[in-house]
Amino acid sequence: MTTTEIPNKRKLSIDQFRGFAIFGMIMVNYLNHFAVIPETFKHPHYGMTFANTIAPFFLIAVGMGFRISFVRMVARIGYKLALIHAIKRYLILIFIGFVLYGPDIKVDIWDALVDIGFAGLLALPFITKSARVRTVAAFSFLIIYQLIFVYAGYGAWTMANSIDGGPLGPISWVSILLFGTVLYDLLNDYSSKDFIRYTLIFGIILIAAGYLLSLLQPQENWQFSQRSMSIAYPILSSGIGFVTFLLFYLVNDVRKIEIPHLTILGINPLLLYIVQNILIALHGGVLLSSAPLWQALAGFLVIYMLCYLVAHYLWRNKIVVKI
Repeated sequence: MTTTEIPNKRKLSIDQFRGFAIFGMIMVNYLNHFAVIPETFKHPHYGMTFANTIAPFFLIAVGMGFRISFVRMVARIGYKLALIHAIKRYLILIFIGFVLYGPDIKVDIWDALVDIGFAGLLALPFITKSARVRTVAAFSFLIIYQLIFVYAGYGAWTMANSIDGGPLGPISWVSILLFGTVLYDLLNDYSSKDFIRYTLIFGIILIAAGYLLSLLQPQENWQFSQRSMSIAYPILSSGIGFVTFLLFYLVNDVRKIEIPHLTILGINPLLLYIVQNILIALHGGVLLSSAPLWQALAGFLVIYMLCYLVAHYLWRNKIVVKI
């Protein structure tokens, strides 16, 4: 077992990056309901859009946080108890997802919380291993998923019946989480100059690999698709996540600039996810999908400010909701 000592001092960039993922989640989850909104804020069956980067960004942040918390917990209470705690945590997350998304085991159930829960369980055997082992595990999961997707008829079934890779989607999603753990190790183990260089190199390699894979034929098995979770999409989006996190690192940790709102948004991600789901569901019949742009943007501002007020109240009162 390989562990890396985790310092107590948190990096601002991690909280800001997570907050950005939450902000993007609220924005795309709300705005994608309106016909007037550009397609880049929506989730097409095929194609890479801004909306399709948000879930991977959050999975990368989850992976970074998971690496930090698990290594610290092992040091505090031992590996066995830390493992039991993590298993319970992810099972609870899956249960919350089941309750929140409803009983449809083909489609709706395979959304963010359930995918994160199962991805976390799949990542557990590797979380204390070296960064190299976790990188190999990430690519291995992707290859396994892609083989099933292409050769077992699972791809056609998923595109016709489910979302986010369906019941086997976590086999693909876990790769992004594991890449997030590797990104944290780069941040923790290397000097600022080396972190910038290695993160940029790793990010560019992932972006290039994802793009090249998307060119393979038949196209429906290889092109970018969050719905299918085929191999090109998680690899490309992870690369974009690395480069995006690097930008936050340069702004937050190097230049010491904190972007307003983002840190507070990132403190209680689970609760905010539930709150925004409830608000958007309640909003349902207030504005039609055919509403003009100004109404859609005004509606988003209202939803976002309500979410931020909840986040700010929790932050001001030092309340952190954790599983």
